[in-house]
Amino acid sequence: MKTLLSLLLCLTLGCAAPSLAAGRELVASVFPVWLLLRQIARDVPDADVSLLLPAGTGCPHDYSMTPQDRRALARADTLVVNGLGLESFLGDADNMKQLMKEGSSVIDISSRVDGLLPDDGHDGHGFNPHIFASPSMMARMADSLAAQLAQADPEHAALYEANARRVKASLLPLADDYAAFGKKVGGRGVIAQHNVFHYLARDAGLTVDAVVQAHEGQEPSAREMLDLVRLIREKHSAAVITEPQYPVRTGRTLAAETGIPCVSLDPVAGGPADAPADYYETIMSDNLRQLENTLGNR
Repeated sequence: MKTLLSLLLCLTLGCAAPSLAAGRELVASVFPVWLLLRQIARDVPDADVSLLLPAGTGCPHDYSMTPQDRRALARADTLVVNGLGLESFLGDADNMKQLMKEGSSVIDISSRVDGLLPDDGHDGHGFNPHIFASPSMMARMADSLAAQLAQADPEHAALYEANARRVKASLLPLADDYAAFGKKVGGRGVIAQHNVFHYLARDAGLTVDAVVQAHEGQEPSAREMLDLVRLIREKHSAAVITEPQYPVRTGRTLAAETGIPCVSLDPVAGGPADAPADYYETIMSDNLRQLENTLGNR
């Protein structure tokens, strides 16, 4: 009854437009963006943070939207995307406007981030979209997201900025640990499953000599496997990196053929729907331990 009376008063007297956080739906496109959004919007009054795609989806390059996705987009007040072509299933800006209600907004957390790496041709967007697979880049995205949320919702700007500082306080020491590891391994090369690890490789002082799959889900041909074996031997690549979300048979075959180790690293493209607040840091710390165990004494 109280809510109804308040609504009638607003209709009669006129009320100011609600702020971004006042009972509004903040929707993250993909899992790593959701991990960051829920931290930056933490404790903002009445901010409802949700995830559009299922948490375990992984990189959504070949994803097709479901009716449920469309309904979620139609309810969203703000959609937060990774950008750089990762969410190709959403189409261009005009298509996103058609999917969302009037007055809604889109925040691209890559738009104010420096240090982007060139793409290897994926989607033709010019930059590698897997910026989330790097603690140092995730820290930069925290600043970008906080600044854009604060611009849309000045009333809670100080809270967004404080949350960004807290997030960076856990990410930047982790980035420093990767950099320290990089100084020890001396710029070695690795073979990656696809182009998701270029940013993390840079953090760790590594170079990506080649990728096994130019496109996710497309296994290399016999000729391409022979070319990869030859390249590994020519470049003296140090390891093959696979991902727990994908079959590892090809990576293990390359490792066995060339006598180098095969290590599984998680880029945090997907994960559990009930991921704890420190999920990203935990996984990235584990990735670093895996690299230390694999390359630290080689």
